[in-house]
Amino acid sequence: MWTLRELPQVVEVPDQPCQQLYEANPVLLGFDVVHYHDIPSYKEGGQGQQGSSEFAYNFQGYQFWFISQNNRQRFMNDPWKYAPAWGGFCSWGIARELAPEWPWKIDFLGPPASPWTGWSIVDGVLIFNIWESYTDLFMQDGEANMKLAAQRWKDLFGKLEAGPFNTHCIGEGSLKNWCLAQQPSPWLKELPSCDNMTFVDNTTVPSGGGVVSDKSKFDHFENENLSPYQRKWRMVGFVVIPIIFVFFALVLWKYCIRKKNKRVTLEAKEGVELNEDTDSVESPAKF
Repeated sequence: MWTLRELPQVVEVPDQPCQQLYEANPVLLGFDVVHYHDIPSYKEGGQGQQGSSEFAYNFQGYQFWFISQNNRQRFMNDPWKYAPAWGGFCSWGIARELAPEWPWKIDFLGPPASPWTGWSIVDGVLIFNIWESYTDLFMQDGEANMKLAAQRWKDLFGKLEAGPFNTHCIGEGSLKNWCLAQQPSPWLKELPSCDNMTFVDNTTVPSGGGVVSDKSKFDHFENENLSPYQRKWRMVGFVVIPIIFVFFALVLWKYCIRKKNKRVTLEAKEGVELNEDTDSVESPAKF
């Protein structure tokens, strides 16, 4: 499997001099979201490709990378045609993973996706899942699941063409983070503002901007393999199972003590009876 040693970092974009970004990592590890539309499906051998920071483009507070200037331009011309549905998070998770078992809500995203194996184009829409098997599961009732995911996203963010994009909730590989621990939610804050600065030659360019989140490295983010719901029940298990063990141990101990006492009592009774019979036999007859 294709591997990365560290999360890629956003870069300065020459034709967008004022950076206004929520997060310091490009969307989906920088994989080119336009490229997926040009290749066969994953089952037919199609492989996603990481873009280059040379062809970076900032959109809606997030940075996208592309493999060519042509793909960058195509995205710029119609970004929502190519932007991944529900921010590039796991489609099955958005559609089907609900509270209390799953934590996904406006300030707690994943679910995680895979830019390698978990992608598919559905009626011209790019979707992602954590693994290929979840794409297969999602497509067993694809129409209904697309509607469920779309409705949930609209419930969270008001419309489909809105909301955050997935930058580090990755389902497999060397940078796996299922985002089952609470992650930062910088999209709930205001983007840094841009000011105008006028030069002597009357050329005006924006200045200011920045990145909302101060997290950028893989180890900056909490990483768990169990959801809060699962961790709660694991903790309950850690407490309850020893109690149950101690309870049954006490029951077994009392049973053994009772059985032992009963045996001792029975042996004592049998001993008394035996002594009485012995005394009866040994006593001399009286005439």
